[in-house]
Amino acid sequence: MKTFHNFRKSFFTGAFLLFCGIVSSQIYYFDNYSVSDGLAQSKVFAIIQDRDDYIWLGTEGGVSRFDGVNFENFTSEEGLALNGVRCIYEDTLGFLWFGHTGGGITRYDGRRFVTASDSLFSSDITAIAQDSKGRIWITSAQSGTMNIINPEAENPANFKYEEYRGGELSDRVFGLFIGKDGSLYFITDIGVQKRGTDTEVFEKFFIKGMGYFQVTSFLEDSEGNFWFGTYNDGLYKSNRGTEDLDFYNTRNGLAHNFVSTLFEDSHGDVWVGTWGGGITRIGDGELKTFDRDNGLQDLKIWSVIEDVEGNVLIGTNENGLCIFKGEQFVSFSERNGLVNNQVWAVLQDQTGKFWFGTNGGVSIYNPDRLPGKDFRHLTADLYSIDNQVRFLKEDRQGHIWIGTYGNGTYEYIPSTGKFSYSFRINSYNTQLIVTAMDIDQENNLWVGTTDGLIFYDIDSRQVQYLSQVDGLAGTDISALFADSKGILWVGSKGRGITTIEGDSIQHLKLDYDFTPNCFAESSDGRIWVGTEGQGIFAIEDRKLVNRLSRQDGLLANLITLINVDEFNNVFIGTNQGLNKYVTSEDRIYTYMEKNGFVGIETKNNASFRDNEGNLWFGTVGGVVMYNPLMEHSSGIEPLTHITRIRVNLEDREMISEMKLGYQENSVIFDFNSICLTNPEVVSYQYKLEGADVDWLPRTDQTNATYPALRPGKYIFQVRARNSEGIWNRVPISYAFQIRPPFYATWWFIISCVILGALGIFTYIKRRTAKLRRENLVLEEKVRKRTAQVVAQKEELAQKNKDITDSIQYAKRIQTAILPPDVPFKDTFVLFKPKDIVSGDFYWLLEIDGKELIAAVDCTGHGVPGAFMSIIGHNMLNKIVKEYGIIKPSEILKQLDIEVSKTLHQKDESVTIRDGMDMTLIAYHKDKNLLEFAGAYNPIYLIRNGELIETKGDRFAIGRSEAFKDKDFTNHEIHIQKGDAIYLFSDGYADQFGGESGKKFKIQPMKELILNIQEKTMEQQHSILESTLEAWRGDIEQIDDVLIIGRKF
Repeated sequence: MKTFHNFRKSFFTGAFLLFCGIVSSQIYYFDNYSVSDGLAQSKVFAIIQDRDDYIWLGTEGGVSRFDGVNFENFTSEEGLALNGVRCIYEDTLGFLWFGHTGGGITRYDGRRFVTASDSLFSSDITAIAQDSKGRIWITSAQSGTMNIINPEAENPANFKYEEYRGGELSDRVFGLFIGKDGSLYFITDIGVQKRGTDTEVFEKFFIKGMGYFQVTSFLEDSEGNFWFGTYNDGLYKSNRGTEDLDFYNTRNGLAHNFVSTLFEDSHGDVWVGTWGGGITRIGDGELKTFDRDNGLQDLKIWSVIEDVEGNVLIGTNENGLCIFKGEQFVSFSERNGLVNNQVWAVLQDQTGKFWFGTNGGVSIYNPDRLPGKDFRHLTADLYSIDNQVRFLKEDRQGHIWIGTYGNGTYEYIPSTGKFSYSFRINSYNTQLIVTAMDIDQENNLWVGTTDGLIFYDIDSRQVQYLSQVDGLAGTDISALFADSKGILWVGSKGRGITTIEGDSIQHLKLDYDFTPNCFAESSDGRIWVGTEGQGIFAIEDRKLVNRLSRQDGLLANLITLINVDEFNNVFIGTNQGLNKYVTSEDRIYTYMEKNGFVGIETKNNASFRDNEGNLWFGTVGGVVMYNPLMEHSSGIEPLTHITRIRVNLEDREMISEMKLGYQENSVIFDFNSICLTNPEVVSYQYKLEGADVDWLPRTDQTNATYPALRPGKYIFQVRARNSEGIWNRVPISYAFQIRPPFYATWWFIISCVILGALGIFTYIKRRTAKLRRENLVLEEKVRKRTAQVVAQKEELAQKNKDITDSIQYAKRIQTAILPPDVPFKDTFVLFKPKDIVSGDFYWLLEIDGKELIAAVDCTGHGVPGAFMSIIGHNMLNKIVKEYGIIKPSEILKQLDIEVSKTLHQKDESVTIRDGMDMTLIAYHKDKNLLEFAGAYNPIYLIRNGELIETKGDRFAIGRSEAFKDKDFTNHEIHIQKGDAIYLFSDGYADQFGGESGKKFKIQPMKELILNIQEKTMEQQHSILESTLEAWRGDIEQIDDVLIIGRKF
């Protein structure tokens, strides 16, 4: 009777839990994969996850391998036995065993499939398992059981096995389970048979109180309790250490009485797959059923497992693979009660009801009511309200304030169930578009519009309108948020943020303008700002302290909503899905449709945290609730693999330390990271050590191409980032080597060097011997030629000496005709010949109280110029002393005639360029009168700090103009005390020098002369000479230099 009493207690407890569990119309997310997604066939008998993290699915159409994104299917064409795959098992060696419909057995070693003999079984294989001694046990539906003693044998023909047919076990074995102690439990048509590890005999395993229905499935859970699934008699649980027997059927919460499979997950919950009712999960005293009403598409279940990420994989009869990703997200849509799927606003009122603002009005959800009666709607058809609801806020009195798009603001009074159109507020909203709304701690309503901000004191019914005149950054309000400190945060389109605190209105200055879309406050007082296209900002003490964008892992930079849970995690809604920023870990999680966030695109500011800490999000596909306590987070690193290597576009086996020839230098790596939770957001980084300096930018591509690699050693490394923002700590790597061509190997290079050295040595030896012979002949020739050259050198030296002596003699003659001392006071002569003798000369003579001074530049320099200077000097003396001519213009005219006669410049058909450019002055001391005549050259007069230039005539003495009638101009200048005159040739101004090697030029020479006027004539001589030498530097003097200065 004790067993019966406990049985009844469990039954009625289950019935109560059933009643509590069916009051929700919420929908969970199941990720479904069918033939259209690549699955081999829709009937999934068996599922396992192998040690490399791949999912293997046995179907009627063969076996499929799934990596979270793609299916790879295998049939008899790839080596499988014929017919469908009913069961799959991975042994301790990593071999996969497949049991087939009709009795076939296949083993896969990671590279190829091999099949066992067709004669072993003639009926469906129902189970495969490995015992503690390494034997592989295989059961069949009608052909008994066998175990393979040597499963590692390379050839299945060499298998050694033991068969068990009829007798104590039965030929009809429907399942096999290995207990914690290693015992084998066989499900047969005559009940459960146990084979212990010690006795190795079969004995009946029976629990008192169980019915006599056929057992279909068996499980020993982590606590040692036994579970029995039956055919149409529900589920039994035998509690370890007691005689208690719990019973579950449809009357107390089981999905169906036909139990098809049992599985215990990592949390200790037991999943009961049924044939016709879906799945029931039993754990922590609660039964929860998953069927078509809350998301599961198929009610006939073949198999259930849990992957390493905590996802539950379900093999169905007609709908392929279903993956349950957890209960952290629950969705509501038109399918289960919403008036419209476009949810713009979410609110939980003071009574615990939930309000959803949509494009079809307001839906009110009461979670305490039964499905079908839990939703009621407030729409334009029934009430005086606009259906385009954008905002819902509750004030202290419990009144609901509704902001609409196109019809302004409404107030709903729950006590009367009526709406009130807020004329006082709407009169300031010219377009009746509410762009933002919030209620602060003082029970003041703030309404944002396209024209400005409206303040409404709910208690006093006073209204105030604010615009840019009042200090707002802009009038097109994009977001409002009243924080815990009494500060109102106002977002304006394209104008950033304005804060209102009491009577103070301030613009928050950041480095750039932006559009705030939403605000939230975390428990540390930090304000989070979602922007339109620039990610999310964190503001603390009015300063930007953090910023997140797509580069940091956000799904998008367009942020539509923000909310913060009780653990200070920041939830960020975007147009691409939802992110969670875990501030304590600086890590970003990603939620999309694949891991339960079915709404994907969130609506502006459509978020609310309810009384139990759940977060609600309005989306384009309804409203989604997030329960942080049910967070489905595995915390494991990405399951990353290098799956394939192609060399020169051909597949290669991934052997360790692969060595390639130098022409096999184009390598492609394929890789993946198995993530069933959310495969769409897995991203990768890779690099090739030996070719890449650093990691390449993050990408979602699953291959890397390296063409034309140089010979050398390489290590390819790849790491992945999953939806929880976790990276592989240690990258997955593969090392290989590209060998150099033989001519680039060290031994070939050394051999070539040795052979080359020997060749060079031999060549040098032979060449040296030949050169020695040739040198003997050359030495004799050189001796003879040397004697000849020495004689010629002595002859040339003598000739050079004679010429040099002649030039030196010419210099002495030229020096002799030039005055050794300047006969006039306050006069200097700067005379620097280019060569030994000069083409420039100066002439100084005092006669009859007149001072005659000439600066003459003869054609050429060196010896030719010297000849001209002697001719000119003698003729000047002759003209003045013999002819008695002292007027400068007449002296030049006569000199021109004398030079022409002397040089025979008579024939007009012959152009002779010999001549002189000169300046000649005559100073009458008694009259302070200076006469000047010039042939091309001018004179400079310095008077009162000003340089006055008097130009000569534009023809020279002699030259080809000799036959012309030349009349030289005679200039008269009255000299004042302190005046100074300068006569010169062109040599000073034409000298090259300076940093750029250019001419000194006439203008700098003028400035120099002006700058030294305060100096004595002796000092001026020194300054002019030193300036020229400094300018010239190492450059050769190009012409004779002559400057004469006279101060009066």
